[in-house]
Amino acid sequence: MSKVTVVGAGNVGATCANVLVTNQVADEVVLLDIKEGVSEGKAMDIMQTASILGINTRLTGVTNDYAMTEGSDVVVITSGIPRKPGMTAGIVKSVMDNVLKHSPNAIVICVSNPMDTMTYLIHKTSGLPKHRIIGMGGALDSARFRYFLSIALGANITEVEGIVIGGHGDT
Repeated sequence: MSKVTVVGAGNVGATCANVLVTNQVADEVVLLDIKEGVSEGKAMDIMQTASILGINTRLTGVTNDYAMTEGSDVVVITSGIPRKPGMTAGIVKSVMDNVLKHSPNAIVICVSNPMDTMTYLIHKTSGLPKHRIIGMGGALDSARFRYFLSIALGANITEVEGIVIGGHGDT
């Protein structure tokens, strides 16, 4: 049985959970957020669609209950709030302390911005080996690049190839 946790139930996190469920990537997905009721509501919406589509993946929305993430194989961190200088390290440490307490063997995928910095901080503060921490900036930037190329060329996005190499963000 495989389990994926998505930390952060905003637009990116909810979309990630929806894709995981509809593509049946895991047997179980946990959507976790700090805002009361947000992840539960989004999980309910996604699972109601899943019932129509005949999908077997189970999605649970939880508010700040990392115990529900116990034994996750993969943890996707999408959480983030507009940060002031110096806040990032504290957020990363808090999330990773909770993740590692309940899923010490998980692979961590970072999507939170500033993505490159957050991924690096996860590596430095978690003690995880670098092969268990993945930053999604290159894939995201490449997808955006292909989209804009398809618009500029008037082509179907599936007919456009492109890749972006380098740092993600405005630095």
